[in-house]
Amino acid sequence: MQWAVLNQGAMVMKGRSVLLLIALTFVAVVSGACYVKVEAGRLAHVYSTTWNDSETCYINSYIPQYSALGVAGSLVRIFASEAYFKVYAKDGTLLRSSEWMIWQNEFTVDEASQWAFNRAIYPTVKGYQGWSVPECGQARVSQAFFAPPSANNAPFETGGDS
Repeated sequence: MQWAVLNQGAMVMKGRSVLLLIALTFVAVVSGACYVKVEAGRLAHVYSTTWNDSETCYINSYIPQYSALGVAGSLVRIFASEAYFKVYAKDGTLLRSSEWMIWQNEFTVDEASQWAFNRAIYPTVKGYQGWSVPECGQARVSQAFFAPPSANNAPFETGGDS
């Protein structure tokens, strides 16, 4: 009877040790992946820069350098986007970033980021995503774009003899 109680105690201790080992392994893997992501971002190359119409902000497309981090970088690359995007004010202040939006799969080689009025948009595998960036002000839009046709800016020449 005493032997059975001792065995149960040993099993509980062994079970706790296994759970602790699993938890520590999980923490180590997540920490390693975060380290690789941060380092790949630090080593990233700017692929393109696009200014808004009023030239108050710009969006940079970055390509992280996972290959510079060896096998760990190659493993993280399998689950990561090939690019990320950051919006900056003219003075270099960071306004928005997609670097840690790990649920999005972004790319930049085939299509570039762009500005649509005061929205910075960038390509993902599910279409364009982006941000409304009021800090960048309103984009300049041509008045003729919204003006109704008149005698002075009629879209077609109507001439002829009457």
